[in-house]
Amino acid sequence: MKILEKDLRKGFVKLVPEDQDDMWILYNIIAPGDLVTAQTTRDIKVEGGSSRRIPMVLTIRVKAPEFQPFTDRLRVRGIVVEGPERFGVKGHYHTINVEPGKPIVIIKERWPMHILKRIEDAVKRRPRILLVAIDYDDVAIALLSEQGVKILYEEALRLPGKGDVADFDKMLNKFLDKIGKIIADYVSRYRTKYVVIGSPSMLRQNLARILKNYIPNVSVVIDNVSMGGAPGIRELMHRDSVKEALKEAGLMRAQEALAEFRRLLMTNDKMVVYGINDVERAVGLNAVDKIIVSEDLLRTYDEDVRKRVDKILEDAYKRRAEIIVVPKESPVYYEIEGLGGIVGILRFPIE
Repeated sequence: MKILEKDLRKGFVKLVPEDQDDMWILYNIIAPGDLVTAQTTRDIKVEGGSSRRIPMVLTIRVKAPEFQPFTDRLRVRGIVVEGPERFGVKGHYHTINVEPGKPIVIIKERWPMHILKRIEDAVKRRPRILLVAIDYDDVAIALLSEQGVKILYEEALRLPGKGDVADFDKMLNKFLDKIGKIIADYVSRYRTKYVVIGSPSMLRQNLARILKNYIPNVSVVIDNVSMGGAPGIRELMHRDSVKEALKEAGLMRAQEALAEFRRLLMTNDKMVVYGINDVERAVGLNAVDKIIVSEDLLRTYDEDVRKRVDKILEDAYKRRAEIIVVPKESPVYYEIEGLGGIVGILRFPIE
């Protein structure tokens, strides 16, 4: 994310999103009632009754943003409030397609500090990681990012029996080379800087050696897991190698914070709160050290709930609490949702 211009007295921030993670962050920032200005195109009728798509700059009052996770597709729908007079577009619905590299201006009546902090964090460019879990039966490749975990590729290995060692080794090396090329393609496509390979066997070392030929400038880390495929990816998520590579990323912070919440719930439940009412009260007492909140609670169509949650987070930020937003694709998302969509870890116990 790049910040091109910011004037909070006038209520606007001009940004340039750079990748999919930035799209997800903008999706969680842009709210109904905001004004969004961007270069766009619109069908306009011309002489003869036909129509053609005309480029123009429009400002819309947001009704609803729409986002497909792990894509570059962020669509912001609303009513045009500013545009070229000659086209008569004011008052009509329009959808702005937000794209990487395309500037966008967001205008809010008030910018909460926790939202500005999210933008600042996005500017720092947290890393993405490719996770690979492989054994002699299955392989899976997944992308770990701010949006969560997405399985990109899965395949079952079809190797001959080990009775014919030469044939087995030949087929295995051919398969590992194929996987190495696929990983290199994903590294280029998603601009990842780290690859973590997990395996219960020497396959991790063999695949790491192959990757040095295809992605020599990318850090490749190997670790031990009990199996390949998607189950191995889930296991790899909890390994220290991944935690170290993503120690600053929100997704890993959410998992670690939720683990702390579970521990305290079992051992000292007066040090945790969950649900809007209890978290709101704890924030008012300046008792909250960390808040974990699901993205759905931030995006709820219930305006009263959304404003209430926004106020909770703003007050928590002013009181120096850490705020962690959990995306739908996160492994801990459904657990947070089951706790009312928001939980807090306290600085001191409250009744």
